[in-house]
This record gives sequence, structure tokens and C-alpha cells, in this order.
Amino acid sequence: MFIVGCTAERAKVDISDIDLEIKIQRLELDLFSNVDEQLEFTDYQEIRDNYDSFFKLYVEKIIAVGRVDDSSTYYYLNNFRNDLQIKEVAQITLQFYPDVTDLNSEFADAFKRYRKLFANGTIPSVYTFVSGFSYPMVVDDSLLGIGLDMYLGRDMDYYRLLGIPSYKSRNLNKENIVSDGMLSWLATEFELESENSNVLSHMIHHGKLLYALDLLLPEVPDSIKIGYSSNEMRWVEENEKDMWFHFAENDLLYRKEAKQIQKYIGEGPFTPGFPEGSPGMAGRWIGWQIVRKYMEAKDPFDLNGLFKQSDAQKILHLSKYKPS
Repeated sequence: MFIVGCTAERAKVDISDIDLEIKIQRLELDLFSNVDEQLEFTDYQEIRDNYDSFFKLYVEKIIAVGRVDDSSTYYYLNNFRNDLQIKEVAQITLQFYPDVTDLNSEFADAFKRYRKLFANGTIPSVYTFVSGFSYPMVVDDSLLGIGLDMYLGRDMDYYRLLGIPSYKSRNLNKENIVSDGMLSWLATEFELESENSNVLSHMIHHGKLLYALDLLLPEVPDSIKIGYSSNEMRWVEENEKDMWFHFAENDLLYRKEAKQIQKYIGEGPFTPGFPEGSPGMAGRWIGWQIVRKYMEAKDPFDLNGLFKQSDAQKILHLSKYKPS
């Protein structure tokens, strides 16, 4: 492991000694490549056996057409495939993603870094699927699923027709997939203990997750990791001191009300109470900067130690965070 000077002197992980393969399995190809033909029961059985636990999750939870061990589910799955809108969305998705070689390579590198930093961490099987805009990401014990129909580009008409707000649809791009996938996996592997949590603990928790992305995806811009536009990135960088002053002077850090936590941590087009131009999730961004400062004085690669430190106040204190 070594430090490489980029635009911000970020830590990079040496993965030259990590032997790990990731092969994305594409359920949508098996289900929709010949969508004009009826899926035979023998095909259904073969797909069920090939995809095993993910097929069960897909059928029973993602598209919710029945139980995989119920013979009638075969008919309901065909009905889903034959839906005109689903057929159109599936064909658009297959045209947009004729192959996922580049995604496979990016996920492989990210999980190699994950294996280096978390030696005992679980490496999931990775799948892609089409669900009719139900889910961008699904995570289970040992699998990560990517809804490719939720990453067809910000200008996809379907997103506008579905009423997806622009602050969300602008991030439904191919370049967001790996970052969203790794963040989703981290969020389920390292969950926040919600009992007695406050604004600060949520800020630090999300800061930890974003800092982990710094190490897992060193070439990915910060704007993609947190889902900000270039103008929003400029705004938080220029107003960091005032944002922190707002939290500190208004005694917001230790508020425990769900409404207050959602206000500063939750997604949204802006942060309520902040000036015009502010993005949502201001608390996450500040938490990220605090964790970065905290890790500067420690081993920058010690993610195990970072996630084991559950005292958000201690992290804030030791970070000596004071934006200028």
C-alpha cells in the first residue's frame, strides 16, 4: 500500500497481490433476449437452477410474481415478460448494455481493494436484471443485484414520465453504477446502530461509507460518490465553513428527532434552512470531511478500525475538524 499524489493526495490501495475474479451474471439476457418467444417450462427450470438464490429473490421480491417452487409462477413470469412496457424497457436496456465488460472490470478492481482492506469480508456474487424501474440496487447476504433499467441515462423519457425528480434522475447513468453498487454493499455490511443516534452519528456514519469509497474507487470523482452536480460540489466546497458554523452554533449535532436527522442526512433537491444553491445531504458531506480529517492522523487504510470506532463524538474530537 502506498500514497499517490493526485488532485487531493488520496490514498491508493495496492492490489497487485490480490487474485479475485468477478463475473457479472446477466439475468436479463436469459429472460429477455428472445422476448417474442414464450419461455418454456424447461427454460424456466434451467434459469431457476442457474441463478439459484438470486432468481428466488428476483421472482419473489423484486418483481413479486410468485414463489419459485410454485409451478404456476412460470405462467406469471411469462405474463411479466409479455407486458408491452416491460418488453420495451428490456429491449432498450439490452441495446444500452450489449455487454458489461467494463463494469465487470471496475467491480473486480473495487472488490480486490475491498478484499485487501477487509480480509474476512464477504465478496458477493454480482447480477444484473430488469424489473420495470422497481430497484436500482438490491443487496442480500452474499449477492449484489443491479437494475440496469435504472441506469439508462439522465435523459431517459421513462424517468420523467415516472415522476422521478431531477436530483435523482441526473445520477441514473452508467458511470454511477459501480459507486452506487459499492456504497449499497458497504451500507448493508456496516449498519448504524440506530438506538440513541443523533445528527452527528448519522453524519459520521455516512462519512465513513464515503471515505471507504475513496479507497475502493480512487479514480471516481467525489461528485459521483455523493451524487452532486458540479455546481453543488462547488457550493459545498465554497460554503463548508458556514455549513459547519450552522450545525455547531444551532446545537444541531446532538438532535435526535427523526425529522432533524432526515433534514440534514436525507436525499433531497436542497437542504432545508440552507441558502439557495445548497444540495441535499449536507450532513453527509460534512461527515465525509470530518472522517477524512480523522483518518489523516491515523493509518489511512485502516477501514476496520474506522468502522469499529462507534463513538462519533470521539471521531469529531480527534479529527480536529475546523474548516477555514
